[in-house]
Amino acid sequence: MLLRKHQREFKEIIDGIIAGSSVKNIVCDVVPGGGKSSLPVAACKLIDAGLADKIAWLCPRLSLQDQGERAFISPFMRGMFGVRHSIRSSVNDADPCRGTNGWIGTYQAAAVDDMKTALADFRSRRYILVLDELQHLADNGDWSRPVRELYEHAKYRILMSGTLSRHDRKKISFISYEKKGDGLFMPDFQGNEETAAIRYGRVEALRERAIIPMTFFFSEGTAKWQKLTGKIVEAKLSTAKDQSHALFTALNTEYATELLAATVDHWSRHRVTTNPNAKLLVVCAQIKDAEKMTAQLKAWGRHALIATSDDSKDALKAIKSYKAGRVKILVSVSMASEGLDVPEISHIACLTRIRSKEWLDQCLARAVRIDPAGGPYSTQRAFIFAPNDVMFREIAAKIEADQTDPAVEQHKGNGKQALEADGGFELEGADMRAPGGITPLSSRLTGYNEMPLFGGMGSMAMDPPQEIRTNREQENDLLGAIEAHIRRYSFQNRHNPKRLNAEIYSHFGGKARRQMDIRELEEVLAWVQQRYPAGYIRGTGNMRVPMRAHRVAVQWR
Repeated sequence: MLLRKHQREFKEIIDGIIAGSSVKNIVCDVVPGGGKSSLPVAACKLIDAGLADKIAWLCPRLSLQDQGERAFISPFMRGMFGVRHSIRSSVNDADPCRGTNGWIGTYQAAAVDDMKTALADFRSRRYILVLDELQHLADNGDWSRPVRELYEHAKYRILMSGTLSRHDRKKISFISYEKKGDGLFMPDFQGNEETAAIRYGRVEALRERAIIPMTFFFSEGTAKWQKLTGKIVEAKLSTAKDQSHALFTALNTEYATELLAATVDHWSRHRVTTNPNAKLLVVCAQIKDAEKMTAQLKAWGRHALIATSDDSKDALKAIKSYKAGRVKILVSVSMASEGLDVPEISHIACLTRIRSKEWLDQCLARAVRIDPAGGPYSTQRAFIFAPNDVMFREIAAKIEADQTDPAVEQHKGNGKQALEADGGFELEGADMRAPGGITPLSSRLTGYNEMPLFGGMGSMAMDPPQEIRTNREQENDLLGAIEAHIRRYSFQNRHNPKRLNAEIYSHFGGKARRQMDIRELEEVLAWVQQRYPAGYIRGTGNMRVPMRAHRVAVQWR
């Protein structure tokens, strides 16, 4: 199985450590969609070599947590590196590994771990610590301070990012910086005896067919708004003197719905002519906009689910339905920027005015993954529908430069103008306030132009992915099966389920089922099924009834 450039380099570093290298830290800057989730799996060779005991993976979102747990049980990943390890999702559990080789959690959970459960485990074991999407850890920030304790106690550290920079230009924790000529501090990728660095950019990823090329459709429009002075202004998106006012107005009036309609129309035709399994992702500015667009899609007869930036259980449930193909359209907010690994996404409707290059790189990467069942590589494209504003075009120009000429380093559309024009937006809920206090009046879409980025490259066939269950999901399945069996048996035989649960608790040494690993839960289920047969109904068989349950039954007579 062929490895990509960054995977080969990572494997060489791990092999070097096993052979006696002094490297303790590996910094990985991998283009979004390039496959950095495979690297923690490869790092587990250090456990096989007896150099580490466990691996812990921290990330910024629950969706990334689920994705990371699945990476370890993916047959593709296991075949790639020849490892057979697994991890489980943990939320500051006393025993986070539960019979597996490690755990994955979020930065938020680490920040509120007042009992220091993770740190206690780090002190007792030799850990490999993985910090994913490291740019979320601003130097001396609220998340970085509690993570630092784990960092200091880890034996090996893997620092990964799809965009190793921040929109606010703050330094990222645990990264060495060097000063450039323009006065900016940039990550230092020179490395040293204890730190190795890996970079894998868009050009390399396209050369190796790790991601698919993009085609942009920039939608022109006109917008009309009222200023605080009462003056009415009308302008085109592409030429407006005040781009932020025009864009805000367009995305808060008719234009947004018309842009969505154009995206849906193109996506529908693409499903008929090219890939019936293609999926659409709609990215909105804030939750109320996502709710509005979801309602609009339903009014058009389109089944859509919503997964907003609150990262709730409902959002994760919607994402799972989207991944499983039960729904083809997902409407999201900032959750769309990371952790949404759905290869079938072919179209993105960008209905947000966030113009941070880092954020947009992550957002657009949701559509550049290769769809294993989507046909030959040459037929696969990421179709991006976006407003025709200067800031978005500047960022797209940087993508075009990356994809067409790797020697271009000082391209005038390097995204710097877009970042400066961003005005320091906070990325969560960035579009909540009208710039300059304007009042949006109306807008309309007047057409769009196609901007193809990069040409096609050969053909490639891949096997469709297999559906797999994570360790956390297996635990929940077993817990649910045990509970359902107890309740069914209790109902059929008029027993109190609390009494049966007490007998089970006593039989298994007073250990709560919520604290058990998969093997222990399997033993409980087997014991319960034998002890309380599903087909047994009191008075019709000769199987022994538990004494405690029998006493309860006598009381009911």
